[in-house]
Amino acid sequence: MENMLKGRTAIITGGSSGIGRATAILFASERANVVIGGRKESSLQQVKEEIEAQGKGKCEYVIGNVDDPDNPRQLLDKALDVFGGLDIVVCCAGTALRAKTLDMTLEDWDKVMRINLTAPMELTRVCVPYLMEQKYGKIVYVSSNAGRHLNMGASPSYGASKAGLLYLTRHFATEFAPYHIYVNAVLPGPVETELSKTWTPEHRADVMSNLPVGRLGQPEDIANSILFLSSSMSDYITGACVCANGGRNMD
Repeated sequence: MENMLKGRTAIITGGSSGIGRATAILFASERANVVIGGRKESSLQQVKEEIEAQGKGKCEYVIGNVDDPDNPRQLLDKALDVFGGLDIVVCCAGTALRAKTLDMTLEDWDKVMRINLTAPMELTRVCVPYLMEQKYGKIVYVSSNAGRHLNMGASPSYGASKAGLLYLTRHFATEFAPYHIYVNAVLPGPVETELSKTWTPEHRADVMSNLPVGRLGQPEDIANSILFLSSSMSDYITGACVCANGGRNMD
């Protein structure tokens, strides 16, 4: 299929790198208009230029931190002001810390929760009234394999925040289903991103020893799953948590 998102407008957080970047470029190739959020203007501008070079979808960006209280409204306003609407919200921005439990500070815990859990919730709350009014929308959270399964390679805040996203997925999917708003999550397994560069050699070896497909995922692998959940092909799916983990865990 081609032009799967023609005429649609999407907000994508974490759009300057990793899974968010791959998702923005893929969406634009399917003729979506995308508003990407991120902290580095130079990286956001590079994504915008790459998308415009495709000559298909269009791209605008908002500079800022996802845990800034003003960020959700800025993203929505950009989508409405430039593209005249909003259809899809994809929450890709995330962070992880590696400190062991007894070394982790409360400030560390709060930071991970704000970025990984509170920020997606707040963006949803800002965007949902618009989606309710038009009686259509797609929301996709990028959770993690760690949201369901033990992950000793990161602080406990990471897995706890990603597990929280899975609950929000089910809660919001049920609450907003009468308005034809579909809410789903993707659970990536090990993927080559900025976060994976912080792994210790021992952790990387352990990960590779438990991957049936024999390779780490690429951001594009996860973007493909996000595209499916953001397109009309998934119009009978809501509240789902789709695993994209190379077989690391099968359930």
